Amino acid sequence: MLTCLHVRNIALIEEITLDFHPHLNIFTGETGAGKSMLIDSIQFAIGNRTSKQIIRKGEQCAYVRLTFCDEKGFGIHYLEEQGYPYTEQTIEMERILYVSGRTVYKINGVTCTRQQVKELAALLIDVHGQHEPQSLLDVSTHIGMLDSFGDEAFLDLKERYKTQYERLVAVRQELDRISTDDRKKLQMQDMLEFQINEITACNLKADEEENLKSQYDVLSHAEKILMQCQKAYEALEEGGGHQAGALELVGRATQHIQDVSNINEELGSLHARLLAAEAEMQDITYQMRRFVDQIEYSPELLQEIQTRLDTIYRLKQKYGSSIAEILTYQANCEKELEELLGSTENKEKLEKEVERLEEVLAALAQDLSLKRQAVASAIEVQINEHLHDLQMPHAEFKVAVEVQTSFNRNGQDGVEFLIRTNLGEDMHGLAKIASGGEISRVMLAIKTVLVLGDTIETVIFDEIDTGISGVAAQKVGEKLAVISRMRQVICITHLPQIATMGDQNYLIEKTVVDNHTKTHLSTICEEELQKELCRLMGGLMTESTLKSAKELKETANTYKKGIV
Repeated sequence: MLTCLHVRNIALIEEITLDFHPHLNIFTGETGAGKSMLIDSIQFAIGNRTSKQIIRKGEQCAYVRLTFCDEKGFGIHYLEEQGYPYTEQTIEMERILYVSGRTVYKINGVTCTRQQVKELAALLIDVHGQHEPQSLLDVSTHIGMLDSFGDEAFLDLKERYKTQYERLVAVRQELDRISTDDRKKLQMQDMLEFQINEITACNLKADEEENLKSQYDVLSHAEKILMQCQKAYEALEEGGGHQAGALELVGRATQHIQDVSNINEELGSLHARLLAAEAEMQDITYQMRRFVDQIEYSPELLQEIQTRLDTIYRLKQKYGSSIAEILTYQANCEKELEELLGSTENKEKLEKEVERLEEVLAALAQDLSLKRQAVASAIEVQINEHLHDLQMPHAEFKVAVEVQTSFNRNGQDGVEFLIRTNLGEDMHGLAKIASGGEISRVMLAIKTVLVLGDTIETVIFDEIDTGISGVAAQKVGEKLAVISRMRQVICITHLPQIATMGDQNYLIEKTVVDNHTKTHLSTICEEELQKELCRLMGGLMTESTLKSAKELKETANTYKKGIV
């Protein structure tokens, strides 16, 4: 259960710390005092998305900490699986939101992800918002509500159906993709064959373009290369005229220094360097002659290389920025052509797979439908009992489960909640017959059955009393009191009949201090509660209203003592 809430800089809340009662906690306050901020703070802490506008004006960050005592151990088990530390049964969840938009989540002081916070929170607390009853008017939500009452075997069956259904959708999409008309197939086949043949005819090699460019550069400058290389060769070998070449001169220098190289270490080093220079020059002369001999200027060869480069450039413009990309494109075309040519055979396989999956889904959907009808029958009895308790004595709630012709993600069923609020009337959809107050009571009845069948210890109802008053409000308060004996309940209300049922009451007030508006939350004692009940009953506090408030509280205490 939720034992403590600490809030700092959330909207109009500067800083508060609240301790919660293990049973029924009731929050009341004037309209606009900020009752919704309590729920917003809790939802903020458990990972609901929000904007940085929630941060109190002038502050750098908003902070909320929830402290739970996990008596049933489901949250503790999750912490053990995830490797989070814990002490006894205590679980703390924290969230900080900075004005920069950065968010930090923590579980027991250890930084975690939003997803982990949501997974843990789902085991500890359930929040029913003030607009949730309106979802009953949307028929598409009914099947999800019904399925939430299913046991583990039902949910496992539904998951198996979902897996097969997703497979069917994927196969149908693939079948649609390849089931294009024959004209488009032929057009695509012709285009692919042309592109493949065009690339294949060129017989491209991986490094061909670089080698061709190198040859082209040499051949296009062959005359200049030959002339300059010849001059360099002559300078090395002949020196020009009757003079010795550079190679011969270096050789003489080497011989001269050789005679004295053993006299001094430095002379020996110079001799060695001359020998190396002579050897290097000999190698350069040999390589230069070899390079020159290989050059054979040919206009025809130059034109051939130019034509080949032009061909590669043309292919690059169409199929890729390099030969490697062109070859990859060719491989993809060949694969696509193969799939196209084999589409007939593949289509037959896919059609058989669709038939097989439809048979599997039909069987699973039938099982789902039977289990849904069983669940529907069971909850109809329970919900009707709660509706009768909630001052709707002649109401009859029914879940219509009808098999449809096509499969969907939930099976093959259409589900709608029907109701008859008065004797002699026909059953109709909720949207057609139920008033706002009736919708609230139907939702409370559904949630009561769901909550009592769940393992979550803390349940929050945000203004579940919308549209009701009088005896109906008294019955709603009694129902919340019954639930709170098995679950911790936190409820925001504006009705005295519900407020008086609280085991712990809290007052939400808005004040102005130094031209700054603040929302304050505090626990109230018995005497303060009587004043608050007077306000809820009409606003005026007189001896008569105080007496009525006291009697209302005594009646509530008597009722709660009788709860088994």
